[in-house]
Amino acid sequence: MSVFTSFAIAGVGNIGAYLAEELLKLEASGKVKEVVLLTRSGSTNANTDKLVQKGAKLATIDYASKDSLTAALSGVDVVISTLSLPAFEAQDAVAVAAKAAGVRLFMPSEFGGRSDEVTEGVLFAKKRFHARLQEIGLPYILVYTGGFPDLIFNSRLNLDIKSGKVSIGGDGNSLVSFTSRPDIARFLAHVLTTLTPDQLNNKILRIEGERIPFSEVFKQYEEKTGTKLEITYRSIADLEAAVKANPADFVSVLHLGWAQGDAVVGKKEDVSNGLFPGWNPKKVIEVLAP
Repeated sequence: MSVFTSFAIAGVGNIGAYLAEELLKLEASGKVKEVVLLTRSGSTNANTDKLVQKGAKLATIDYASKDSLTAALSGVDVVISTLSLPAFEAQDAVAVAAKAAGVRLFMPSEFGGRSDEVTEGVLFAKKRFHARLQEIGLPYILVYTGGFPDLIFNSRLNLDIKSGKVSIGGDGNSLVSFTSRPDIARFLAHVLTTLTPDQLNNKILRIEGERIPFSEVFKQYEEKTGTKLEITYRSIADLEAAVKANPADFVSVLHLGWAQGDAVVGKKEDVSNGLFPGWNPKKVIEVLAP
């Protein structure tokens, strides 16, 4: 069975832009024939403009119109969604249109933490969508990557490491999976253009650049930069109370998951890194202090 050569991306933001960039690099070798970016009418996106200059095709769509989406996805092999949780209604519309257009593989917006075993919380919407894809009858692939070290170390998540002040849940010693966005994009561009559909359909990819606790990340950062970090610890009880009071408190949800050891992509033996032997993703410290 032939490999995939035509791709469409819904959501060209935090991760979608990187994926499009890597797929476009493969056009010269003939591995990729087309990269389509789905965009709403009137929307402005600097990432989209740059990618179009590099050869991406722009498809202006209306997420409320199945005909609009189906036409945009005609001839596409793989649809990649990087839409955020608030936009999951649009993701459903894309999936329905993808089935109608004859798309061969759908990659829902997962990345980050694993959702296949959750029973509640913010990631449960992602798990429900797996059942929706099965209902539609559309082959899909789930990709779990852990946190993005090139994105999450910021003040919004209380991890502004460059300021010298960070906060973490528990004692910071639970293992966490990390993979940078450029490394995720390189990995996915490789496997999507080299593996056959039967190797990808209805599979889970668990990839990680490094599996390491925050305590070790902080230690390495201090040693490499000479910075003495001011570290604040939030107890698990405090985080649980915050999440109970407000289940939409994403920062507390995230820190609680990290503290409770729920932030690895899976068992070591189930990690999919070997599908790309020459991948060599960056360690967290290499991203934070190159």
